[in-house]
Order: sequence, then C-alpha cells, then structure tokens
Amino acid sequence: MPHVGFGELLVIGFVLLVVFSASRMASLGNALGKFVHSFKKASQGQGFIDVKPERSLRPSRDREPQDGDSGQG
Repeated sequence: MPHVGFGELLVIGFVLLVVFSASRMASLGNALGKFVHSFKKASQGQGFIDVKPERSLRPSRDREPQDGDSGQG
C-alpha cells in the first residue's frame, strides 16, 4: 500500500480547494464533522428514541365532548 506524505496531502487539498470553492469546502467539512459526531453517538447507543408509546394515543371514552367536538374519531 502506498504511503501518502504531507506533500501529497497538500497537493490533494489544493486541488480540492480549486475544484470546489472555499465556502463549499467549509460546508463540506461542517457536514463531515456532524456525520462523525452523530456516528460516534450512535455507535455508543446514545440519542436513540424509543418508538413504543408509553400510553395509548386514543382518546378516552368517558370524557365529555367540548364545543365543536363531534365525538367522531
């Protein structure tokens, strides 16, 4: 496997800067940073949402209808 030194990385970075603009490179770096951050959180099991509701979402039958409430679901 070939070794990539500092000079090669510098040339690659310059070519990327020319092909994309500086502002687009900044937004690309920002998106990459957010991806790495969220990937680390997901791999540790943080930030997951439990999709099972704690209670029923259906309205109870014993409540009284309010104004404009037809009682139909």
